[in-house]
Amino acid sequence: MRILNYIVILVFVLSASCSSPKNKKHQPSLILTAGAVDQIKSELNNLPILQRSVSKLTHEVNEDMKLGVNVPVPKDPAGGYTHNRHKQNYITMKGAGVLWQLTGELRYKDYVRDMLVAYAEMYPSLGFHPVQKSYAPGKLFWQSLNEAVWLVYTSQAYDCISGDLLEEERTLIESQLLIPFANFLSIETPKVFNRVHNHGVWAAAAVGMTGFAINNNEMVEHAYYGVSTGPKDEKVGAGFFTQLDQLFSPDGYYTEGPYYQRYALLPYMLFAQAIDNNQPELNIFEYREGILKKAVLATLQLTSTDGRFFPFNDALKSMSYMATELVHAVDIVYAVDPSNKELLSIAQEQDEVIICDAGLDVAKAINNNEAKAFKWQSLEFSDGPKGDQGAVGVLRSGSGKDEQCVIMKYASQGMGHGHFDRLTIQLYDGANEILQDYGAARYVNVEYKHGGRYLPENKTWAKQTIAHNTLVVDNNTQFDTNLKKATKTSSEPWIFNGDDVKLQVMSAKELNAYSGVEMQRTLALIQDEEEIEHSVVVDVIKVAASENHDYDLPYHYLGQFMDSNLDYKAEVDVKKALGQDNGYQHLWLDGEASATEDQSKVVWLNNGRFYTLISETKEGDQVLYTRLGANDPEFSLRNEPSVILRRKNTPSTTFSAAIEVHGSKHPVTEIVENLKSNLVKVTTVYDTKDYTAVQLDFNSGHKKVFVICNQDNSMEGQHEIQCGDQQYKWQGAYALF
Repeated sequence: MRILNYIVILVFVLSASCSSPKNKKHQPSLILTAGAVDQIKSELNNLPILQRSVSKLTHEVNEDMKLGVNVPVPKDPAGGYTHNRHKQNYITMKGAGVLWQLTGELRYKDYVRDMLVAYAEMYPSLGFHPVQKSYAPGKLFWQSLNEAVWLVYTSQAYDCISGDLLEEERTLIESQLLIPFANFLSIETPKVFNRVHNHGVWAAAAVGMTGFAINNNEMVEHAYYGVSTGPKDEKVGAGFFTQLDQLFSPDGYYTEGPYYQRYALLPYMLFAQAIDNNQPELNIFEYREGILKKAVLATLQLTSTDGRFFPFNDALKSMSYMATELVHAVDIVYAVDPSNKELLSIAQEQDEVIICDAGLDVAKAINNNEAKAFKWQSLEFSDGPKGDQGAVGVLRSGSGKDEQCVIMKYASQGMGHGHFDRLTIQLYDGANEILQDYGAARYVNVEYKHGGRYLPENKTWAKQTIAHNTLVVDNNTQFDTNLKKATKTSSEPWIFNGDDVKLQVMSAKELNAYSGVEMQRTLALIQDEEEIEHSVVVDVIKVAASENHDYDLPYHYLGQFMDSNLDYKAEVDVKKALGQDNGYQHLWLDGEASATEDQSKVVWLNNGRFYTLISETKEGDQVLYTRLGANDPEFSLRNEPSVILRRKNTPSTTFSAAIEVHGSKHPVTEIVENLKSNLVKVTTVYDTKDYTAVQLDFNSGHKKVFVICNQDNSMEGQHEIQCGDQQYKWQGAYALF
């Protein structure tokens, strides 16, 4: 397969006349080009967003330049002084290089030159970084990933000034810094460089962009195809083209999830732009049917309506499309495809453009009032290079910033950054998280918290199944937390249809997470103005098992607990952890109740709106009210609530529930409306191997019955069931009566 992939890539490149980087007649030509410099100078005063971007850059660069050239000997982990100084140096160098091109002020060129000379004088004496906490240590930084980022930025800075340096200055900087730096990332550490992973993407971009900047064809070839560790002519199935082939699905979904998709997009887009500027005949933005354009659009769609990325897998919740990675991505993709005017509204919200040809195009279009509002859509994103490794489904109800959105993850593991959370769900109401994914247990660049690296609780809590809104079997984590085992399989997409705004459905199956247990989860997003104020999410989990098991179904909600219909016992004096391992050791048991009724209701308030979770219960079920924070001696975990439905000593079973968005509490007038949900009951009225039917009872006396086909997902099949004295007939994989 690797040989076949290489042949495909080779044909693609050969079709572009086997070209190599062109000899540069003008500087710069990586991201900012000489032609764009002239246009920006002449049109800057007429383009407000570009003018603000240049002013912001000028202020930031000038402030940092006041500190002079400071190249400290590396010492600190992420978040420490030397780490942050080297990071700020590459940011300021790149900015100063751009300002040299725009203003011609010698101080900018001299600053970049002096900084690079200082690094060139220090770099040959550096060994590995003293903080040995990474599988791939760097020299300036504790991990080589940061080295690659440094070189991606620094190559742009050098590209902006190299044409104006003395020959001896270029020789010193290239021979003692840029070439050894690129060699360290590639031929000296091929295992990291050839890795199909976001670290490999950054390294390829760094080496390739440096190759273009110094006109080194061999570096560009390494970036394209990887570094051989055997015979010189051996093809290794690595490099930028392999990264494009392996890490994105045909829909543009990046296998590590949207948070890391955002991070990886920057080297992808920058190197692609550099390729397009230096080897336009490769048509890199058309490679694999425009996979990079698809990737940017997918990233934007995988956000809440305030632009924050859905935080599944290792993710931090504050990250959004306001990040510099998406500023670059939006501008570059718009320049490639100016017909997509919705991208301009994102750029307006970002209120910034990159200072290059692409940013100039965006600024002109915005100034011409061409922007159209960005529309979030109900979409399913396949996972895997061929799109056959599960998917992520996103259903949206309503419109604009106030819509409801439910997400289900039925994708592959997501490599090392993946969590053990097959069939997990999240719920958003506008920009507010209602049912949450914890994301990663990490404080990036906060030295207090383990040097900014992942915390121990990332493994003991955040990756564990109980930390997610999905079914836990026998208090164990999916795949026994075995990454290799989890990587071998993915969930099976069953149904996805977001075409009907009144009824949208997605369903998926997971057959491998627990031995001897098969699961199918179905979500229906229902909108009906007569019965429902906003929306109702119907949640059905069907479990098939021949032996008895204990099942826990957690819902991690955000907000203030308001009410429960059960007579629960609260633990007010002494709290105990819910378990000893698999994440349970981090949950305090706040209270518990026996399910004496056939319905369990929990109501909470979040940002002025009420949410009611109604779960069908069976005799013997327990409802546990829990809160995160047990066995957390460094107080690193957020103390957030959850409710868990526990069903013990049961083989095959079905969990049916619904979440309704309703009512309001005005923060100033303190007027409360629609305190209680319109939905009063959820009942499984039919449940066989072939079909499951769930009835929703409303205050009005009206009822709705949602039916799902468990064995036939075609939209042409004819079906019929008898529920008591009521007969239901329909066509397709589901229906709502």
